[in-house]
Amino acid sequence: MTKRRVIVLTTGGTIASKLGTAGRHISGAMTGESLLEAITPPRSGGVDVEVEVRSVLQKPSNAIELDDLVGISRQCRQLAEQPEVSGIVVTHGTDTLEETAHFLDITVPLSGCALVVTGAQRAPHQDGTDAYRNLADAITVAAAPDMAGVGVTVVFNQSLYAARQVRKLNTYQLHGFGAPGAGPLGYIDGQRVHLAQHPRRPAPLPLGESLPRVDILTSYLAASPELLTSSFTGGARGIVIEGLGRGHVPPTWLDAIRQATEAGVAVVVASVCHEGPVNTCYEFPGSLESLQAQGAIAAPDLSARKARLTLAVMLSTGASREEIASFFAPAMFSP
Repeated sequence: MTKRRVIVLTTGGTIASKLGTAGRHISGAMTGESLLEAITPPRSGGVDVEVEVRSVLQKPSNAIELDDLVGISRQCRQLAEQPEVSGIVVTHGTDTLEETAHFLDITVPLSGCALVVTGAQRAPHQDGTDAYRNLADAITVAAAPDMAGVGVTVVFNQSLYAARQVRKLNTYQLHGFGAPGAGPLGYIDGQRVHLAQHPRRPAPLPLGESLPRVDILTSYLAASPELLTSSFTGGARGIVIEGLGRGHVPPTWLDAIRQATEAGVAVVVASVCHEGPVNTCYEFPGSLESLQAQGAIAAPDLSARKARLTLAVMLSTGASREEIASFFAPAMFSP
């Protein structure tokens, strides 16, 4: 029988919660070994899966730090380089799961290994918990030979998503994750992994020793430009603007954006919308075209949270403005 080795790295979150004395969930209080005891590792089609659990963190995902991301990435990279490791599963709290998944996707080479991130919407002690189902499915996906080299995926509610597109869409229901505008890559049905789409994945980025501060500023009706000024004068090396619609901001932001870029701060523009890219199809003060004239860079199809981490990774190795712009939008669009 063929043997596949899967390493499960646990970081805490709802999937590893216990019930507290006040009747609320304590994230990260449950060990990975306890989770694994409650599931049956996949064993079908001539494949026997050997699973090893390693505890990396035990905290709710709102408490994940940038240094934590760097550490998780380096562990995953080391494991992925070992030929005997078929797949890696990272269990994670759902609040920032999409950010960690994307970070791993842009920093970990995966030519011969699968990397899957999962979590839970309901704690293990709750009725109808999805913790054990999601973990079992994630291990099944990580062990599947066809998943090697696909890139980082997220497994939730028997569905499979690309890390680049996945977003948390519901605060508590089991179908908490989706990929607006792209859809799932496939699904898990028992021991069967069906991959209907193969995501395009750029080459992983080099990762510096630490990640610099990059802020996200959300644009909204009559938002003050002082938000921008406070960010770059307060020490941010980069700013991601979560723009309206196609990448727009109030016209009063233009001077502050120019000041930021002239000060050497990288300014990237994403959209607050769940679907559709930013685009230079409008011409008015505050449009994406006018922001680019002040030195801003467009991020066509990334959420602000993922654009922030991408920018931080590039700044960690001293990437130039031209290199950053090329990575975010290698083929610039026209009206």
